[in-house]
Amino acid sequence: MAKRIKPFKNTLGAARKQPPVRYAMEEYDDPSIIATLQNILDYLQSVIPPHLAEPWDKVGLLVGPRQEVRDRQQIRHILIALDLTPAVRDQCLSESIDLLICYHPPIFKSLDRLCVQGDTPADLAMELAQNKVWIYSPHTALDAASFGTNDVLAQALGLPPRGSLILRQPALKHLKLVTFVPENHLEELAAAVFDAGAGKIGKFSRYTQCSFRTPGTGTFFGDDSTSPAVGTRGRMEFVREIRFETILPETHVQEVVAALRRVHPYEEPAYDLLVMQPEKVEPGMGRIADVRTQETLASLAQRCKQKLGLKSVQVLGDEKRRIKTVGIVAGSCGTMPLQRAAELDCVITGELKHHDMLAFQAAGLSAIMLGHAASEMPVLSSLVTRLTAAFPICNPALAKPATILRQR
Repeated sequence: MAKRIKPFKNTLGAARKQPPVRYAMEEYDDPSIIATLQNILDYLQSVIPPHLAEPWDKVGLLVGPRQEVRDRQQIRHILIALDLTPAVRDQCLSESIDLLICYHPPIFKSLDRLCVQGDTPADLAMELAQNKVWIYSPHTALDAASFGTNDVLAQALGLPPRGSLILRQPALKHLKLVTFVPENHLEELAAAVFDAGAGKIGKFSRYTQCSFRTPGTGTFFGDDSTSPAVGTRGRMEFVREIRFETILPETHVQEVVAALRRVHPYEEPAYDLLVMQPEKVEPGMGRIADVRTQETLASLAQRCKQKLGLKSVQVLGDEKRRIKTVGIVAGSCGTMPLQRAAELDCVITGELKHHDMLAFQAAGLSAIMLGHAASEMPVLSSLVTRLTAAFPICNPALAKPATILRQR
């Protein structure tokens, strides 16, 4: 049976107001009796933005129907699991689960073959697909999201985070180009600046040749040394022009301005380059927190055990060391925290490989290893709480994590 988990305080489920959920109101008068797959996907993507995932990751709907089916596919039962194992497969089938939210993506590496009745995650995903059990994976998008994996873990440990451990690379700076050109030269100028790299908007530059054009009147007075392309030197001129606006990345300013000057008919074309306000910095990977009581490494490790109800944790470093600042990275952090080793006394993570531990020792960095699954399970409990509030009709439940290692 699905294991019901009491919510953590101050976690994903209670941290902020629930965004509105859209239902297929044209088919159902009472949204409390129905939730469609697309409703739930919209909700998940609003609270766990997929673009926060690492570039190498596979997140989102990994197993699902066509778009037109998603809009009417009813979801009555949701199961949330850390991994897709045979036990989770069995639970999905025995409890008539419609949607499995699987933290670790069961389809990750390139597939050479699939085995009917096999037991690899990809094989199990195929079997669930045959039974119309859809699979969604949030993985590193949930790790980075506000009130996601690392925020919930930090709160569960009583270590309120004060920011991301590793900030995302700032978005490429953009400028707005504004120039004024006679109407009969507009398209030639537009084509030139677009070819030079301007006019691209949106993630992955899916929209190109973007601009805005406004007619107006330009004025100038050229002295005797000028050779105006329009009008006559030595007198005030009023010219019908088009105000042309477009966007360009900071890295392409020289190329775009050179293209503008090359094709613009005026001797001295007027143009503005306006600096655009960058988007708000999004949360990155891991969290950083201060230990206000300045505990020792040993006492902090004991706190982690008690807060998460663990039988044991692994400790790297001098247990008498005073800990003031910690990095928190659920799962396997690798050497990523070493980028800020000078600011940290300790890293709390799920696990470390042998050579990563040697790198931590060389950098003078202590570590507490909770266990991979133990560090990630708190956010799944929290996700159950949040989905229950948003979609009570779906009976969201948490699958029991697989026991891989046993304590002796």
